[in-house]
Amino acid sequence: MTGEATSPRLARWAPAEWRAFAAFLRRPVLPERMTGIRLGAIGRTLQLFALDLVLMALLLGVIQLATSAGFRAPENEIDKLKLTPLVLLLVIVLLPMGEELVFRSWLSGRAGHILALLALAVGVAIPMLSGPQAHPILLLGSITAGALVAIALAVWLRKRPAMPFFARHFAWFYFASALLFAGAHMMNYTAGMSLALLPLVIPQLIAGLVFGYARVNFGLWSDMLLHMMHNGLLISLILLTKGM
Repeated sequence: MTGEATSPRLARWAPAEWRAFAAFLRRPVLPERMTGIRLGAIGRTLQLFALDLVLMALLLGVIQLATSAGFRAPENEIDKLKLTPLVLLLVIVLLPMGEELVFRSWLSGRAGHILALLALAVGVAIPMLSGPQAHPILLLGSITAGALVAIALAVWLRKRPAMPFFARHFAWFYFASALLFAGAHMMNYTAGMSLALLPLVIPQLIAGLVFGYARVNFGLWSDMLLHMMHNGLLISLILLTKGM
C-alpha cells in the first residue's frame, strides 16, 4: 500500500502513512504478513497517532460547536472516576490491552489468534458463570489456565497463515470490529443503550478503524500502543480541564 490511489492534493502534504490508511479504508485487504516490531513500524505507528490527534481535534471542534448551540451530552461514566494512580494505570494501560485483545487480536484471521482469544474468553467466563460466590482460587486458576492455553495456541499455530474465508471477507470483519468497539462504548453513558447515542461514539469508531489498520499491518503491539497513547491523551485533557 503506497497511497497512489489518493488524490494529488492529499498526496502533496499528507504523511505517507496517512495516505496508506486512506487507501486501505477504500479497499481493506488483509496483508499476508505483519511488519512486527521494527524501527520503521514504530515510526509509522507514531504517524498514525498524529493522524489520531488531528481527527480527534476536529471532532472536539464539532462537539464544541454543538455545545455552543445548546447540545448537552448525557453524563459519561468517566466523569465520575477519581483519577487515582491505580485508575490511571487501569484506563491508560490495562483497559487498552484488554480491549485490543477482545476487539482486534483476531483481525489477523489466523487460527492461532482466534483460538487463543476463545480460550482466554472461556477462562474468564467460567468464574463469571459461577456467580458472585465463586471462590477466589477458582477465579485466579481459571483465568490463569485460560491465559496459558491461549499463549500455547498462539505459539503452536503462529506459522499458520490467515484462514482463506477470513481473508476473502476481511473488509466485513474489519468494519465490524470497529462498529462493535464503538457500540461497546455506548455503555459508558448513563442514558443507556440508545440510537441517540450513536453520534457520541463516532470518535471510538474512527479510533477503531485506525487501531485495526495498525493491528493487521504492524502487529498487536502497534494498536495496543496507539490505544494507550489515545487514552493517555484523553485523560490528560480531562485533568487539564479540571485544573482550569
